[in-house]
Amino acid sequence: MKQLPNFDLSIVVPLGDRLESFVDSLPLRTAYYERNGIEVVLLVDEEADCRSLLACIRKYLFISWKVVAGSWQNSAVAYNEGICQSIKTYILLMFPESLFQADVIYELRVRLDEYPLHYAIGFSYGCLMVRKEYLDLVGGYDEQFDAPEGGEENLCRRMELADIHRLYYPDALLQPGESRLSETWEQSVPEDLLYEMLLPIESKADNRSKPGSVKSLYDWQEHPYANEQCREYLSVLKQFDIPSDVVFEKSYPLIALIPTYNESERITDCLRSVEKYCDGIILLDDDSQDDTYEMACSDKLLLKAKKVRTEFNDKQNRNMLLDIASFFKAGWFIFIDADERFDDRFVDLREVMKISNVDIIGVYIANLWNSTDTYRFMKDPYAKNGLWLRWRMFRDKGRMQIVNQRKLHFPSIPYAEKNCNFFEAKTLLLHLGYLSQNKRKYKYDFYQIEDKDRILCYDDILYNDCDIYYVQDISSSMLDKS
Repeated sequence: MKQLPNFDLSIVVPLGDRLESFVDSLPLRTAYYERNGIEVVLLVDEEADCRSLLACIRKYLFISWKVVAGSWQNSAVAYNEGICQSIKTYILLMFPESLFQADVIYELRVRLDEYPLHYAIGFSYGCLMVRKEYLDLVGGYDEQFDAPEGGEENLCRRMELADIHRLYYPDALLQPGESRLSETWEQSVPEDLLYEMLLPIESKADNRSKPGSVKSLYDWQEHPYANEQCREYLSVLKQFDIPSDVVFEKSYPLIALIPTYNESERITDCLRSVEKYCDGIILLDDDSQDDTYEMACSDKLLLKAKKVRTEFNDKQNRNMLLDIASFFKAGWFIFIDADERFDDRFVDLREVMKISNVDIIGVYIANLWNSTDTYRFMKDPYAKNGLWLRWRMFRDKGRMQIVNQRKLHFPSIPYAEKNCNFFEAKTLLLHLGYLSQNKRKYKYDFYQIEDKDRILCYDDILYNDCDIYYVQDISSSMLDKS
């Protein structure tokens, strides 16, 4: 299954009278829907019995569902409501009976990145992907036409009037579905209406129907089944502790995600530091052989869990933390290691979180060296004024996974990509992992074993002849954004 760091995609599906068949075919779609940044918006008839659908949704822990009930005079009206409900940048308009024969989602989404001011279509009807802003520009579907009976073709031609060009990708197949080459619907449409349908004069639709009242039956952002779903996910782990069911009901502006392994000497200080600046903490222990797990206590601790360790796998641990985090209502998440502390002089995360167009936040790290009062001046390409810059904090966009192929030294955030808005915060973390010569030798030996691909050279970890500066001399100007 091909992956993107963030598909940033809403899949809109009006179910009509095909609710049960959609539920039956869902196992065939699951792998496509569970990927980063995808939400699935289902439009159901207000009189439909949706109990089987909602019961089914509970079983799919990592699909971001929205289910909206309303009265739709035709599928075009339902599609328009689905477009309004969507919150992602891109939209895929699908027919409910469509099944994937190829990875339509990936293929069309990649093409749109390569060709701005285009919309992408596959071979069959019900396979159209476009930026949401382009649909808003032309007013969505013209609701006098049903979507399968010419309404989609009308939508395409109006987008072309607005200089949004067609990108035809015939290898993107959905089945069953009527070919775009078919003329069956054209034969049943009156000639004057057919002319208006296929040769529109205006790009903006004149929608005849007035927006009706709709009812939200399920919204992934509200996490209606989070308590039971999270406990189900954690049930296969070695141990977990949740202080109260209430933690799933509250909203948290900033949640810290902390992976641990044999950190009994440092975990208490780490949590004391983190709880000053974060609203909640989720901790995953990689089967520590000491009492790290038992010592991990904080009033801000929303959940702690211990997994079975089979090998060192940092990416697996962080992805499990991301899985668990997806059950909570959060504005932002930040990864913090157990050997890190906030420098209380430089923490501006609250201010940065208020910037609406920021997705990813970087923090600075001082590698303490020989003493808690001194740090090593780093000279590698990822350093600024001797301090490391690391992208650690990211806005909640639904369940995400780190898809980088590396096992070590990968970005600690799941969706670092060119379309994201990055911001360097004036926040400083003090890293104790290289504090003593013994700790540095341990790290060196560890990386020699684990970094089989030799991503980095670690010889300088053992160097004693390096530039050492005092932590107290770090100034605000050293953390200024480049």
